[in-house]
Amino acid sequence: MIAKLIRWCVSNRMMVMLLTGFLLIGGVWAARHITVDAIPDLSDVQVIIKTEYPGQAPRIVEDQVTYPLTTAMLAVPQAKVVRGYSMFGTSFVYIIFEDGTDLYWARSRVLEQLNFVSGQLPSNVSPQLGPDATAVGWVYQYVLKTGNYCPDHPQGLWYDPVADTWYANKHEAPEDEAIQRRLILKRTFTDRTDCPLGHKPLVEPQIDMAQLRSLQDWYLRYELTSVDGVSEVVPIGGFVKQYQVVVDPVKLLALNLPLNKVKMAIRNANVDVGGRLIEMSETEYMVRGIGYLGSLDSKQAPNAALRTSQTLSDLQQIALGANEDGKPIYLQDVADIRTGSEIRRGVADWNGEGETVGGVVVMRFGENAKRTIEMAKEKLQTLAQGLPAGVSLDVAYDRSDLIERAVSTVYHTLLEEVTVVGLIIILFLLHARSALVAAFVLPTGVLLTLLVMYTMGINANIMSLGGIAISIGVMVDSSIVMVENAHKHLEHRDEKIAQGKETVSRIEAISEAAAEVGPTLFFSLLII
Repeated sequence: MIAKLIRWCVSNRMMVMLLTGFLLIGGVWAARHITVDAIPDLSDVQVIIKTEYPGQAPRIVEDQVTYPLTTAMLAVPQAKVVRGYSMFGTSFVYIIFEDGTDLYWARSRVLEQLNFVSGQLPSNVSPQLGPDATAVGWVYQYVLKTGNYCPDHPQGLWYDPVADTWYANKHEAPEDEAIQRRLILKRTFTDRTDCPLGHKPLVEPQIDMAQLRSLQDWYLRYELTSVDGVSEVVPIGGFVKQYQVVVDPVKLLALNLPLNKVKMAIRNANVDVGGRLIEMSETEYMVRGIGYLGSLDSKQAPNAALRTSQTLSDLQQIALGANEDGKPIYLQDVADIRTGSEIRRGVADWNGEGETVGGVVVMRFGENAKRTIEMAKEKLQTLAQGLPAGVSLDVAYDRSDLIERAVSTVYHTLLEEVTVVGLIIILFLLHARSALVAAFVLPTGVLLTLLVMYTMGINANIMSLGGIAISIGVMVDSSIVMVENAHKHLEHRDEKIAQGKETVSRIEAISEAAAEVGPTLFFSLLII
């Protein structure tokens, strides 16, 4: 069969050349659009359910949350393993599906079961699905740092490391493309006491870890989540800001106030009531009761410190009732109201310099890691311009460097092997066209492999690219054997012509040579 196929290809050379050309064009297109990553994704298809049950012991979480969810998920189609983990205040349920199951189909089936089991859970419990990502979705990580800044240039200075020159803004630098690419934005300084431009003393920022965490949670995270390919941005480090009401039980007992009444009073005081429209002089006015804690007018709203102060003041003035004399009892009479932080169960450290705040960019399942990282970095560069003075961004982990080095290794390996093989064939066969035949096989095989990978949805990673690099040697061996056998047949043909004997044409000789070793090479490569 292989021999017949070879003879047919030789007989229809023009059609084979056209088909090869179209496939090579498809291979080039696939090489530009194939999903590129550094780490192969060998993880199972799984969906994670996370449930918060604040303040409850692991045994209570197990009985009231984890067990009902786990038993319900056993009925999900194509689910082969269901695992439940219970800890203080938190439950995790992992549903692992059969290989080949579509992740988004699996998530939709899990959501159906969640709707079914929600009535069996405590009233204040709301299960949530984990991100639509895999175990290798952690592609980029950044940190927020504080440092001294220039008072005249709070948004930072641009530095040219080659020329050792500082610029107040990027437009002041020469328009040379090479210079523009190597410019570095420096927003904070830790290794000097004066500003590089003007030499004024640097100013220390008044920003604590709680404010850094707020920047991460309410500014960077939501903007980064909008980037195409990003499934989730996980915040780490810092302190999550809270408004804490520390009730004095002795005062509650003295005033005969139950704790539940205090909770209801706080909840009812933080509402905004809508009214109707009033028409006056052909103008409609909207009536509303502004009751949210910390409400400010449009001019004062951007001031975070003023909003915090107003919120604390509003909390203090919440009325809980009246005493025997008819005097109102306020929340500040029975509780200490303050700002604080959520209980932490871990910290983030940056290079041993101390605590920091950061974020982990998690890539969505099936996305292009290199493209997602590039878009996330572009977004961060834009967001950095809106950070307060004295706050800068730094990279903690960037997988794109590993991806670029892996692709570069395969490219240079292919180039080196094509060059070496061509020189060796020219040296031993003393025939340039034969060397071109063997050299043409290598890029053709690589491009066709990438086309097949793209069609089958396989991404280019260290493992797949390494396999291509290893197979280059096998492809070279087969092409050398094929070329050498063709040379032998042509030499025999030339000898017969010199002796005046009848012989086959040059094309037929090459066809017979290829058909002679083709099946053997095919099955040997198939085994390898």
